[in-house]
Amino acid sequence: MIMITNSVLIVDDEISVYDFLQIQLEKQGARIIYAQNGIEALRVAAEILPDVILLDVMMPDMDGFETCRRLRSNPVLADVPIVMITALDDADSHLQGFKAGVDDFFTKPVDQILLLTRIQNILRMNRYRKQIEERANFAKELETKNLLLRELTQNLLEIQETERRFIAAELHDDMGQILTGLKLMLEMASVQSGDDLKNTLEKSTSIVSELSVRIRNLSLDLRPAMLDDFGLFAALEWLFERFCDQTQIIVEHNFSFRENLRFSKPIETAAFRIIQESLTNAARYAESDRISVNISVNSNLEIIVRDYGQGFDPSIIESKKYQSNGISSMRERVSLLDGVFSIRSTPGKGTTVKAVFNLT
Repeated sequence: MIMITNSVLIVDDEISVYDFLQIQLEKQGARIIYAQNGIEALRVAAEILPDVILLDVMMPDMDGFETCRRLRSNPVLADVPIVMITALDDADSHLQGFKAGVDDFFTKPVDQILLLTRIQNILRMNRYRKQIEERANFAKELETKNLLLRELTQNLLEIQETERRFIAAELHDDMGQILTGLKLMLEMASVQSGDDLKNTLEKSTSIVSELSVRIRNLSLDLRPAMLDDFGLFAALEWLFERFCDQTQIIVEHNFSFRENLRFSKPIETAAFRIIQESLTNAARYAESDRISVNISVNSNLEIIVRDYGQGFDPSIIESKKYQSNGISSMRERVSLLDGVFSIRSTPGKGTTVKAVFNLT
């Protein structure tokens, strides 16, 4: 089976003179298309985008020179090689053809072998040109993707550093203070006796219990174990309950998927973090007493988190302040999974965060 790799448009009302050319080119995988006049040639050329055009000069209604000019005026066809077949062999005719945009001339009666060789050379050069263009486009696309990868990697590192600073601050400022107090109490206990020793030990036990709770909460903030063990639904139920207890903000949620439905681990993690970050931002800045979370599943996992608070001006959404509020983190999480992220806000009417992940 011969693979069609090139197309040749022949514009002439006498097609029999090209029988030899057609046979030879079709053996080499070229497709031959005929047009009998200039009007038809313009239509066919726009449809098939030929690799080369053989164009007769003497045609009814529109001669070859005018046809060539109109072909060249079409940006899509402007670079297609045009070989003019003519019975005119004078210098003026050749000059007129070159001005119209002709690349080469052949005089009738046509030397079929010479014309075949010329067409083969043109097709060969076209293949080289296309390969060079494809390589250039591939290199450009690769460079663009590499640049995007570098940006995403840098943003991911910044997100990691932010989380590390949070952990360091929690350990140093909060838990460090508790441990210092516990150390002092234990030092006091070493020289106490009786009721004083008993009271100090009771306080120390209370502090140890408080420290355990804080460590557990920090661990849960980093990654709740139930997200891995039981999935997104269970982790979100726990998150909403904990969030309501801490903030007294009502979370209305609607899940249109089965409780035991699992997604890939990266998607579950990203979905959980986006909802968690959206709730945190709403609690800090929205001044809203109610937040809605809607999740729907079909071929996509769609998450919509909406607060009904004060909102903000969308024109400053890319500002440093709002980027530091976790918007850039959410956007990068979605982007790394080839999802779609958007955020809309209206002053006085609240903010809506939307993330869509492809599940197919």
